[in-house]
Amino acid sequence: MIGRVAAVLGAFSGERPVLGVNDIARSAGLAKSVTSRIVSELVEADFLERADNGVRVGIRMFELGELAQRSKELRQLALAAMADLRQATGMTVQLSVLKTPDQVYVEILRGRDADMVIRSRVGGRVPAYATAGGKAVLAHSSEEVIERSTPQVFEPLGPGTVADEAAFRRQLEAVRANGFSHEVEESNPGVECVACPLLRADGTPIAAISVTGPAGRADMLQYAPAVRITALGLNRRIRANSAFSSL
Repeated sequence: MIGRVAAVLGAFSGERPVLGVNDIARSAGLAKSVTSRIVSELVEADFLERADNGVRVGIRMFELGELAQRSKELRQLALAAMADLRQATGMTVQLSVLKTPDQVYVEILRGRDADMVIRSRVGGRVPAYATAGGKAVLAHSSEEVIERSTPQVFEPLGPGTVADEAAFRRQLEAVRANGFSHEVEESNPGVECVACPLLRADGTPIAAISVTGPAGRADMLQYAPAVRITALGLNRRIRANSAFSSL
């Protein structure tokens, strides 16, 4: 199925930005009925959108392209620092960005506990309210972004997942006061995490860096200073690079 979707999307180009189902079917080498079904589903998910004479690439593809560029730049900036943090702590180190209402993982360097089951994966999403990285970013975000990331119902992803908006707001206040976020079995059973935000010169967040380990096996809070030092170093590099002011 993924190959068919890729073939459908691959039919579009700068020279052919709008295509009909027959054109897509010929280019993709698929039956018209199959192509029509795939196109309908992609339109419903905003990967394609209707145009006068067919369909064209939708806003979701643009968003993913923007995210991919930001992810590439951030990964290049942070990878060496992430490796140093993993070596210093032995923990799994993650770099993530907020894509409201979720936290999207740009890079993950597994630590000593490589067999630890975590919900996150590179390119994957986890609701921001349940992650240390998400809370680190949201604590420095606008009220509008916080509201869009606050669900009406807080689905429990682990035994410690925050249960209501009042408690969630208190967590964000604690992040602002402490300079880091800490979650225990919120995003995943048996997992604990400490995260710090990566901030632009104006104080707005661009990402979060975190260390993750098995809950209860080690005092994860002991790693908070190392995460903060890493974040401060990356913040200096972000503020020295004007390209990150618009990412």
